[in-house]
Amino acid sequence: MKLTPSERLSLLMDTEKLKTPFLEQRTGIKADRWKNVKSGRTELRVSEVEALKYICPEYCYWLATGEELPEAGQISPMTKKLTMS
Repeated sequence: MKLTPSERLSLLMDTEKLKTPFLEQRTGIKADRWKNVKSGRTELRVSEVEALKYICPEYCYWLATGEELPEAGQISPMTKKLTMS
């Protein structure tokens, strides 16, 4: 089953231990907005994916599409976790 963009963001935040105040500080996007996207109450915007590229660039393609391009360094948090264990 393919994850929704909000589910992918939630997985990313949980895996990388990203908290909403940190995301607000680093991206300028309000913490409440990140909470709403993570919970699925609202959709992930392109501008939010673009903001995340400065924090975790290796996940941008996966976050936007649900697919990985490991040859281009674009992976999912699960792949990173597997390679680090």
